[in-house]
Amino acid sequence: MITLKQLGRNMEPIRPFIKKYGGIFSDLTLGTRFMWGDEFGIEYAVLNDTLIMRETFSKHASFYYPLGKDVEGAIAAIEEYCKAAGEEAVTFGCLTDEQAAALSERYAGAPIKSYRDWCDYIYPAEQFLTYAGKKLSGQRNHVNKFKRLYKDYKVRLITEDDIPAVKDFLREYEKENDITGFAAEEEPRVYDLLDNMKALDQFGIFITVGEKIVSVSVGEIVGETLFVQVEKGLKEYEGVYPFTAQEFAKMFATDGVTKINREEDCGDAGLRVSKTQYHPSEIKPKNYVSARSAFSLIAPPVYLETERLTVTDIMREDKSVYAKLYTDDKINEFYGYDYRQDLGENKPDGDYFFKFTLALKAKKEEYSLAVREGGKMIGEIVFYNFDYSGNAEIGFRFFTEFQGKGYAFESVKAAIGYAFKQGFKKITCRHFKENARSEKLILKLGFLFTREDKTHKYYELNK
Repeated sequence: MITLKQLGRNMEPIRPFIKKYGGIFSDLTLGTRFMWGDEFGIEYAVLNDTLIMRETFSKHASFYYPLGKDVEGAIAAIEEYCKAAGEEAVTFGCLTDEQAAALSERYAGAPIKSYRDWCDYIYPAEQFLTYAGKKLSGQRNHVNKFKRLYKDYKVRLITEDDIPAVKDFLREYEKENDITGFAAEEEPRVYDLLDNMKALDQFGIFITVGEKIVSVSVGEIVGETLFVQVEKGLKEYEGVYPFTAQEFAKMFATDGVTKINREEDCGDAGLRVSKTQYHPSEIKPKNYVSARSAFSLIAPPVYLETERLTVTDIMREDKSVYAKLYTDDKINEFYGYDYRQDLGENKPDGDYFFKFTLALKAKKEEYSLAVREGGKMIGEIVFYNFDYSGNAEIGFRFFTEFQGKGYAFESVKAAIGYAFKQGFKKITCRHFKENARSEKLILKLGFLFTREDKTHKYYELNK
């Protein structure tokens, strides 16, 4: 099973994956991950040369779509991780439409959601080079006006020696603007980004009028996309933003760069107007897919009634009978679990097994039900191996004196009917090859044989 580690501020573990597979969204860049890693609590693992990342924001955790060679194996590992952690749902975020559709299909039609505030603005790189055409005439006019008003402007690459002056500019920018929300949280992160530009493959420009810095832009290239991580200008200089955006593109939108990603607007009304005025070719949604464990479909307390029996949750008053069920060797010969595997020859009392089943339920690993005749517990039905696609496995065992009377068929059929009514999509089961009685019952219940291995035969029943 994967072990997630805190990413922190060292981007080296994720660098090769970002460079090779990233760039789909601004979130999958070194600059963004460095700037916002602490805010979003980024954790990561590498499995079979594939990067797994998870972020936690406002107590809501979601995994990124894996980056690397073994996406299927990584997704399965994520599911295993969530199951082991007892998480009610597996959630993926920052998904393309294609990735979201694939995961929705995997998880039995789990809903796809996206939020307008977090969509990335994507533009053809060439349109920033000239602002040609009627729809960009406003930007073109602003650029011409800037050049006309400030004839002594200069465009300069940011070097390490320029960092102190750029920071002075940022302080002036902060005084000039009423910075709130995410913009306020971004400011100290911009200073950190400047201090680590080389390590993070960042580059940038600053524009001066006379000797005064009036704007700054910083970004990076991933694949065929130029990402704008930082763009700030002093608003008293007319046209400074369209001019800076164009000069940044002229400087870096070369050598195979076809797109510019100007990131999300974070719900800021002014930013939204500004970004849409540049006429994006795509406002790219970052989709989310969240699939709940089939365990969550069970609604306790369970109470089922058949012609002769009832099926309910296991109760405290059942604990002595339940212990007998667990410790009867003949009953458990073909059940698949022997308590001695965990406890040796020390036979525990009823409290142990009752607490044991409660612990499994708390971890969302198993949901055990008592089968009763006249209120007395005569057997057990267990749902387990829950997944996030609406599937689970079913098992059952009965005291010897209640076998061969149709009780298992009657109660298990009722439990299966309940599960499908609650929304389960598929139920699987298995039996030891030698257990002909179970095979007969499973086939009678309508299960279809799917495969076998050295010890078991496997079956499934679809809704």
